[in-house]
Amino acid sequence: LKLEGEGNSKNHLGQNLRRCIIHDEIYDLSQYIEHQGVPYLVSQTLNSTNSVGTRRFLDEEVYNMFDQNPGQDISEMWDRHFADNPEQKAMHIQCLRGAFYVGKVDQRKSARCYAANYLLLAASIALVAVIFFKFVAALQFGSRRDPEPSKNFVICNVPCYTEGEESLKHTINSLTELKYDDKRKLLFIVCDGMIMGSGNDRPTPRIVLDILGVSSDQEPEALSYIALGEGSKEHNMAKVYSGLYEFKGHVVPYLVVVKCGTPQERNRPGNRGKRDSQILLMRFFNKVYFDLPMTPLELEMYHQIKNVIGVSPSLYEFVLMIDADTVVFPDSLARLIGSMNNDIKIIGICGETTLANAKSSWITMMQVYEYFISHHLTKAFESLFGSVSCLPGCFCMYRMRTAENMGTSKPLLISNQIIDDYSTNRVETLHEKNLLHLGEDRYLTTLVLKHFPYFKNKFNPSAKCMTNAPDQLSVLLSQRRRWINSTVHNLFELVFLPQLCGFCCFSMRFVVFIDLITTIIMPATVVYLAYLIYQLTNPDSTTSYISLYLLAGIYGMQALIFILKRQWQHIGWMIVYILAIPLFSFLIPIYSFWHFDDFSWGNTRVVIGESGRKHVYTVDNEKFDKSSVPVRKWSDYEQELLEDPRSQYAASETGSRFGGPAAAINRPGSAIGNVPQSMAGYAGTNSVYYDGGYGYNTMLNSNLPMNSTPGIPGATLDFMASGRSSPVQPMLGGAATPNAYEMATMNSAMGGPLSQVRVSTVGSVMDPRMSHVSQAGAVPYFQQGNVPMPDPRLSTAYSMGQPMSFTAGSEQMAVPVGLMDARASHASDYSAVPIVPAVGMPMAQPQQWPSGASDEQLSSHVADIIATTDLMTITKKQVRQQVMIQFGLSADEEKARREFINQCIARELEKRQSGN
Repeated sequence: LKLEGEGNSKNHLGQNLRRCIIHDEIYDLSQYIEHQGVPYLVSQTLNSTNSVGTRRFLDEEVYNMFDQNPGQDISEMWDRHFADNPEQKAMHIQCLRGAFYVGKVDQRKSARCYAANYLLLAASIALVAVIFFKFVAALQFGSRRDPEPSKNFVICNVPCYTEGEESLKHTINSLTELKYDDKRKLLFIVCDGMIMGSGNDRPTPRIVLDILGVSSDQEPEALSYIALGEGSKEHNMAKVYSGLYEFKGHVVPYLVVVKCGTPQERNRPGNRGKRDSQILLMRFFNKVYFDLPMTPLELEMYHQIKNVIGVSPSLYEFVLMIDADTVVFPDSLARLIGSMNNDIKIIGICGETTLANAKSSWITMMQVYEYFISHHLTKAFESLFGSVSCLPGCFCMYRMRTAENMGTSKPLLISNQIIDDYSTNRVETLHEKNLLHLGEDRYLTTLVLKHFPYFKNKFNPSAKCMTNAPDQLSVLLSQRRRWINSTVHNLFELVFLPQLCGFCCFSMRFVVFIDLITTIIMPATVVYLAYLIYQLTNPDSTTSYISLYLLAGIYGMQALIFILKRQWQHIGWMIVYILAIPLFSFLIPIYSFWHFDDFSWGNTRVVIGESGRKHVYTVDNEKFDKSSVPVRKWSDYEQELLEDPRSQYAASETGSRFGGPAAAINRPGSAIGNVPQSMAGYAGTNSVYYDGGYGYNTMLNSNLPMNSTPGIPGATLDFMASGRSSPVQPMLGGAATPNAYEMATMNSAMGGPLSQVRVSTVGSVMDPRMSHVSQAGAVPYFQQGNVPMPDPRLSTAYSMGQPMSFTAGSEQMAVPVGLMDARASHASDYSAVPIVPAVGMPMAQPQQWPSGASDEQLSSHVADIIATTDLMTITKKQVRQQVMIQFGLSADEEKARREFINQCIARELEKRQSGN
């Protein structure tokens, strides 16, 4: 057209071309203008046009338009000429189309077409750039360094529902075997209802308790708490079990919460969902942190953790969340905690999840590559920004509160903001239901990023676990439906978070937006790929190869990751996944989007009843009054128990159900679980964690049978470190011999009497079994003239690893458990610990107290008070205060002698009651 406009374009006859454009249509009047009209017959008669007076049948102005504007767009002139005569305009355009029409203008090289192509090219480049940076992030080389030992207390949270015995046993055993201090981890298992899963012969709670060794005769009281549910389901009841679990030389405390439901429940009693199990833990530690009123169940949990297991709940800093079918690698916990200790700004972290059943079926084989690349490509890239968008619920860890070295403590996972949003009870919109009913684990990560944008979510590829993937298509469809729908809604939430790292196209918001778009258009992408392949097989196709090059680059970079990491097997898994693209990227997304309003994890659930029949149940809408569940602060609750003369707390002040003068009065709700058989001899002492497996009870240590080796009077005991702490098992004949844990060795050596042993310093745990074996000529770990081990459970000196020594000059004696106050925070708190002779040991010199008051004087004064006072108007605390005033006892001395005074009070009460 450009040449025609210059008058230089000619046709095959050598005639100048006269073609113009009218509304994107091209008309050629070259021959009409060249012959001054029609050069050929235009009528059905045999008369030649040469006999016609004129051969111009078009308007003269139209003739001039084409003659004077060859190659131009004359649409404007055309419309202006026929503006007043639309009939002539319609007639002329019809004539032109019938006799002179050539075609339409080619717009493929116009600006608008090039703009669309450049936009598509820019989007493709952006997508490939993101994948390239993910590829770079995945290339994290370096040796796997062993993590440094850590002293943090951690909760291992395992929610259970319908899992089988083998899965539960593997999970619990893997947590027990973790290479982490057994005393500083707690198995927190929540059984979500009295449910019997398909293929099981017992309800899930019974399976868990059988694994842990809890007798079926132990039936604690069911206690109320506020659950996540609608109507009457908001009220739930649960039972609490605690004890020690022993496996391959590891002895780990556990706490099992069995949600059993109210007496009125018949359908799925106690079941409230996984989110309720998580909120149960989060709310409990939130109330511990803020000292808020607790429900009866939470008070019982506090009691079991503090007084039975022997650790204050406020000490726990991390929570490891895993599913009941996940097996954690032995060093994974230490690696996750090591990463969090190295960067105190990390609030959440996850490791790599691999498949335990990778080769069980073609369905599982298709998922191996996807699991690997989603961690080492996606999560590794997001970890660079500190914004991992999904911490998988099957294996992740959260920081419940800020680290102590950050100054002012601050709640994180247990903050009010997260708990309030995560515990939304009334869910109405489609968006909320997808967030809370289908993707609770991912939504918890979203809330963490939302409320704590300046903290980090990270990925540690060195921490690994194994889980079972769906091996049937129907199960896979159900799982991916939940995953895809929750992913779309969670990414939609993240797109509107302005605090995410970066800016503009170089930000996590942009990456999240790209992920959201790619998730939605996955089916269309597969259709386009199929069309592209079809076009490439057509030899006449002019389709660009750019898309093919980009696709080859994407999978090429992923294959390069396998090669550089020497994961050769994943190249084969990638081929399997590519063959399964129609399933994973087309059929499953279409199925998921079609079931956008399916919330099968929300109000209904298919379970197996006791008779083996399947039932589908729904919730009711009956209202529940939350105020009907009583709440109390732990401090008030504990103080009342301490002041109650009938309470076992008043007798021993350890709060344990074991031992003490009032041990027969078991506090309602308490249930102590399994004590390993090798520790059964100590089940009657004051705390499972304290005595039955960790040797921190000095009464236990001092009362262990001494080995009076024949012919070697005064032979001393020495102990061997084994990496764990278990008691020496008493044997027949009064001799202490190595038990099942090969814990103790008998080091016979000539020396002083058995009572002359002492602890010199404390580096971490004051446990004689953690010391080195005495060598000939070496100074023994216990030397003459000091006090036996104090209680290290809660002392800051132990948690910070500070050394602590005691003054020399006293015989070794048994220290009552109550004197080693678990609330002590400094080493100096134990400076005034009284010394009480142990059974079977030589009598030592009486302890000299700063006040000068002897035990006999205290006992006599207590007897006078009890004999002359109305017992209905006085408490034990008031008795102790009168003793303090009478003898001028300091607060430290009163604290150290409190147990003795309490024993005197109990003895005098028994005398007075027997006299009455």
